Amino acid sequence: AEGIANGWFPFAPDLVVEVLSPSDRASELQEKLDDYLAAGTAAVWVIDPARRALEVHTADGRSRRLRDGDTLDGAPV
Repeated sequence: AEGIANGWFPFAPDLVVEVLSPSDRASELQEKLDDYLAAGTAAVWVIDPARRALEVHTADGRSRRLRDGDTLDGAPV
């Protein structure tokens, strides 16, 4: 397939997991989120190891923040 030959898959993944690092900038992260969701990704998990937290962003524009001890159910994927 043409997309795979040039290093890119011709579809969006159902789930993307981003792990924050100290050098990540909020504007770059937001741009990635927008790109993933616009391409058809159903959910993006953003893990913040320093805060022991996770944000779940979904294609319908909703987001929620989970902390240590909360339950991650994997919906809508």
